Amino acid sequence: MRGMNVSPRVDNTDRFSGALILIGKHRGENETMIARASNMVSAGAPILIAGDKTSGVAPLRKRIAAFAEIDGSLAKYHATVFWLRNSVDFASHFSSAKTSPQGYQTSAGMFSAEKIDKGSALLAEHLDENIRGDIADFGAGWGYLSAELLNRFSPRTVHLYEAHCASLEAAKENLSDYDKGQISYYWHDLTREAVGKKFDWIIMNPPFHEGRKTEPQLGVQFIEVAARSLKPKGGLLMVANVTLPYEKTLQQNFSKVNQLARRDGFKLLKAQL
Repeated sequence: MRGMNVSPRVDNTDRFSGALILIGKHRGENETMIARASNMVSAGAPILIAGDKTSGVAPLRKRIAAFAEIDGSLAKYHATVFWLRNSVDFASHFSSAKTSPQGYQTSAGMFSAEKIDKGSALLAEHLDENIRGDIADFGAGWGYLSAELLNRFSPRTVHLYEAHCASLEAAKENLSDYDKGQISYYWHDLTREAVGKKFDWIIMNPPFHEGRKTEPQLGVQFIEVAARSLKPKGGLLMVANVTLPYEKTLQQNFSKVNQLARRDGFKLLKAQL
């Protein structure tokens, strides 16, 4: 719209005259971005790092100042930006160790990057042959639930919707052994963008944090979108923290709602139109 050429990914072989990094809440992801940016800009080129006070920008600045010279810093509107010249090997100073669940590719900043979260594990245990036809995985992350579905059953199609681009790219790698004509991937914010398709079933472990704040409204929006995205008599299988009050929204949008299981602080809910 502004005539800018943008891309969610940048080729590691490209070289640039500077970099701006807007950090988020995940330390490991921030350090990965900074190290990657350092490898992609010329020696001595400026690197600017910015974030609000909730993102950990102040401790990040302190960590970097221990091994690199900070050229300047500004703070305003509860945010900070600082800058330096590209003159050190950032990767050698950042030590955020990460392991991935066995058999899967993940990286820092993805939901449940180091192990299968207990909620998703509970949902996966209750997948069965009745979850058939055209299936959507809302908030698919790096593809664990879709992989479980494809590995154990034979859905006609599986459609992964995920707002975090890096997670969706990981999902493509994690599902690469399956029929590519059977699977579709959508870099998609379900709270802002229309789905435009109808499914027999939707499975989901919806997010419930906005930054560091618990935000149940995210799950409410996922439920409402799911109800609009199902075929007649379609079904939803979702997992949520037991403290999140989703039953009312489910009852307002579906004709039948049941709790199938409760364990480890999570509840498994099934709803049908």
